[in-house]
Amino acid sequence: MLITILSFLAVLGVLIFIHELGHYLAARHVGVRVEAFSIGFPPTALAKQVGETEYRLSWLPLGGYVKLYGQNVTDEDVEDPTNYAAKSIFQRLYILAAGPLMNLVFAIIFMPLVFWIGMDIPAYLNDTPYIQKVKPESYAYKLGIRENDEIIAVNGNKVKNWEELQSALGQILPLENLSLEIDRAGNSMIMESSGIEMRRTASMGWSPLLSPIVGGFTGDSPAEKAGIQTGDKVKAINGKSIQDWIEISPAVQKIMKDNSNAEESSTKKLMVEIERNSVVQFVEVAPYLETKSQRWLLGMSMQQISRSHAFGDSLALGSARLWFLTKATFSFLGQMFQGEGSMDDLGGPIKIGMVIGEAVRSGVADLFFLMSFISLQLGIFNLLPIPALDGGHIFMLLLEKLNRGPLSINMRERTQMIGFYVLISLMVFVTWNDLMSLL
Repeated sequence: MLITILSFLAVLGVLIFIHELGHYLAARHVGVRVEAFSIGFPPTALAKQVGETEYRLSWLPLGGYVKLYGQNVTDEDVEDPTNYAAKSIFQRLYILAAGPLMNLVFAIIFMPLVFWIGMDIPAYLNDTPYIQKVKPESYAYKLGIRENDEIIAVNGNKVKNWEELQSALGQILPLENLSLEIDRAGNSMIMESSGIEMRRTASMGWSPLLSPIVGGFTGDSPAEKAGIQTGDKVKAINGKSIQDWIEISPAVQKIMKDNSNAEESSTKKLMVEIERNSVVQFVEVAPYLETKSQRWLLGMSMQQISRSHAFGDSLALGSARLWFLTKATFSFLGQMFQGEGSMDDLGGPIKIGMVIGEAVRSGVADLFFLMSFISLQLGIFNLLPIPALDGGHIFMLLLEKLNRGPLSINMRERTQMIGFYVLISLMVFVTWNDLMSLL
C-alpha cells in the first residue's frame, strides 16, 4: 500500500509538473506575470516566493495550476503589458495550449523508450498465430475464421506471430475494412469483413494456444511453496488433462466447488501433474481463496519473454502505439457521447493509483508505458471544449474572436462555474466507482 501511494504521488506529480510547466514557460515567453505555480490544489503545504512567482506544493495531489496575472476577471488590465488580458488571442491560445501539448510531447518521448528498454510480454506473442478457439457469433466467426486456422496476412501485410498480428489489427480502427489471409489445412483463403457489423466494444472473439508453462509466481504463492518451478509445464490437475493455460483456473474452481463442505475444501490439496526437463512429477498444492473474487488461486503466472528493439524501430513502434491509443481514446469518447460506452471503463484516482503501483513493481518499461499513456490522456482530455479545462478556455477564445471582442464577465463566470461543478461531479463519480469496484 505504501509503495502504491508513494508511486501514485510521484508519477502524478511529474505529469502535473510537466503540464503546468508548459503553461508557465509559454506565459513567461510572451511576458505574462506568473503569480503562482502550484503542484496540487489548496490548502498549501509548502510555499516559497522566488521573484514575482510563488512556488507551492499543495495537499490535494489531483491536479495543479499556474496563476496568471489578469486571468481572473477581477484583475484584468489591458493597459498592463504583463497582464494576461492585454495579450493577443493568439498569445493567450499559445499559453492555454502549451500545457496539454507538453503532456503530448512527454508521451511521444517516453513511449519509444518502452520498446527500447524492453518489457516482458506473454510468450505466446512470439508464436505462430494459430487459432485455437473461436467464440460462436463473434466477429471472427462471422468473418469465417475457424479453429486451427493460421493467420498469414492482414490487409495484404504478412504476419508471422501473434505480436505482429495484434499490431497489424491495431492499425485498423474500425474493423469494417479488414481482409485476412489464412491457411486452413494447407489451403490459402481470404476472409473479408464486407457487410459484417461489429460493435466497437467487441473483440475479435478468437483465442491463441497458451502453453500451460509456469512463467512466475504471484504474492504468497501456494504453487511455489509446494515446489513448482518456473518452466514447469502443467499436464493435469487431479487427473484432469490440461492443454491450455486458460484451462487451469476453471479446473481448479470446479474441483474446489465439487467439494460441498467449505471447511474441508479450505484445507484440500490438489494433485498437480507437471513436466520438468522431460520428467513427469506430481506435486500437492493447497490453493487459497481470494476474498474479493471468491476464486481459488494457485499463485502462478503465465510464461513471459523479454522483448527489446533497436532505437530506430522503437521510434516507429512507439509512434504506432501512441497513434493506436489516440484513436482508441477518441473511439471511447465517441461511445460515451452516444451512450454506448460503459461507465465502469472510467478510472478515478484510486484505480489509477493501483495501476501505477503495479507498474512500479513490474519494472521501468511498464512504468514508462503507463506514464506515457496517462500523459496522453491528460493532453487529450485537457483539450476537450469543457469549461474549466484548457480546451474550454480555448473555446471561449474562439467565441471571443467570432464576437470581435471579450465576452461578458457574467457569461464567463457562469460558464467556468458550470464547468467546475461538472468536473467535481465527474471526480466524485469515478472515485465512488473505484470504491465500489473494490468491494
